[in-house]
Amino acid sequence: MTDSGTACPGHAKISRRARTVWGPVLLLLAGCSFLGPPPMQPLTEALLAAARQRWQAHASDSYRAVVRVRPPRAPVEMWEVEVAGGVLVKRILDGRTLGAADPERDDYSVQGIFDLLQTDLRWTGIEAVGDTPAVDLRAEFDPETGRLIRYRRTVGTTRRRVLLVEILAYEPAADLRASATAHQ
Repeated sequence: MTDSGTACPGHAKISRRARTVWGPVLLLLAGCSFLGPPPMQPLTEALLAAARQRWQAHASDSYRAVVRVRPPRAPVEMWEVEVAGGVLVKRILDGRTLGAADPERDDYSVQGIFDLLQTDLRWTGIEAVGDTPAVDLRAEFDPETGRLIRYRRTVGTTRRRVLLVEILAYEPAADLRASATAHQ
């Protein structure tokens, strides 16, 4: 220790006041990284349109995705979808293979999810009940490709019904081919 009270020559002593002010701030910032992902943004026409544009510009037309769906008042569903050339070719629900024949129902491809979000946006016109909106739509999109990361739809005020859709895994076709080649 030197005469100025610093541990090392050339380094200024940090005042008690600076430690008192900056200590809690740094602790708060460090804690934020452990609290989980940032909150989702409110879903709007503009947010969805921007995500679709990024998807059209940067995404793969062939991919595999694993999607967890938590419907209101129903068991959690795990979907695995495979898209080739922009067409949904494989759907697996909780380990059971389903046909891809009915694209209007349970299409959890990226395009199908965009269509679900577009449909849900119609609900934003429902009047609020008091201070609480009748519906709250929140989404998080991949900043590069525009694909959905997670989506939450909350309907109702007293008996809320919540739908949560999360893409747990996304693998473009190039990665799928490389993975298959490595296993041969």
